[in-house]
Amino acid sequence: MIALRSAAAAIKLFSEKRSELRSIWAELTYQMQRLRDNPECAEQEFEAKKNPDDKGLSAFLTYDVNEDITAPFINKGVKPTIAILREQGVNSHYEMAAAFDRAGFNAIDVHMSDLMIGRRNLAEFNAMVACGGFSYGDVLGAGGGWAKSILFNPKLHEQFSQFFINPNTLTLGVCNGCQMISNLAEIIPGTENWPHFVRNKSERFEARVSLVKINEVDSVWFAGMAGSHMPIAVSHGEGQVKFKSVEQFAGLKAQGIIAAQYIDNNGKPH
Repeated sequence: MIALRSAAAAIKLFSEKRSELRSIWAELTYQMQRLRDNPECAEQEFEAKKNPDDKGLSAFLTYDVNEDITAPFINKGVKPTIAILREQGVNSHYEMAAAFDRAGFNAIDVHMSDLMIGRRNLAEFNAMVACGGFSYGDVLGAGGGWAKSILFNPKLHEQFSQFFINPNTLTLGVCNGCQMISNLAEIIPGTENWPHFVRNKSERFEARVSLVKINEVDSVWFAGMAGSHMPIAVSHGEGQVKFKSVEQFAGLKAQGIIAAQYIDNNGKPH
C-alpha cells in the first residue's frame, strides 16, 4: 500500500495498492508485448505484476556460502586442472576461470582451435567447463555450430568422446556451453533422456532474474545444496527445453538428475 498524507492538514491525500499502481504503469508495455510477442506470455507477465500476494524474490540457503567445500578434496599444492573451454563468440571465460581458481582448480584457457591443431588435448585435464556467450552468433541454433564443429571433426569427436566416458573426469556446461553440450548427447553416456534447448516460448530474447530451487541430485556440482532456493540471472534466446516425447521427460525425472527447477515467488514449482 502506498499513501500520501498532508502534514499540515493531517489528511490522507492518496492511497492505493502498490500492485495496482504497477499494473497501471505496465499497461502500455503489456499492450505492446501482446501484439509483438507471444500474447500468452505477455498476459502471464502482466497478471504476475498485478498479483498483490506476490512475495517478490527471496533466497533460502541450506549451505554455508563461506565454507570451503573443496578443502577436504584438494591436497595442498596439488590442484585439479580444468579446461576453460571457449569458442568464437564466447564471452564469459574470464569470470569462469576466476570462479574455478577461487574453488582451488588450476584453470587453463583452452580455445577450440587449440584442440583442433593439437596445441592442447582434453586428456591433459581432470575437468572441463564450456563457457557462455553466443558461439557463432547462434546462427545454427544456440550452441549448435559449436557442437557440430566437434561432431563432424573426427579428431575432436574422438577426443571429446574419450573425455566423456572417462569416469574420473568432470564436465560442466554453462549458458551457451550448456546448450552446446546438450547437442553432444550422442557421444555422452546416460543422456538418452536429455532434452534440447529451443526458441523461447515468448519468441524473444529473455534477460531476467528468475527464482530456482535446487533438488536432491547425485552431482558433485550441487552437493549439499538441496532444498535451497535463490535468484539467478538468465540471459538467452533459446532456453526452452523440448523433449522428444512425454516418456522421455518421465524418464529424466525417474533418473533423478533434474538439478534445479524454476519456482514462482511463492515457492510453487513450474
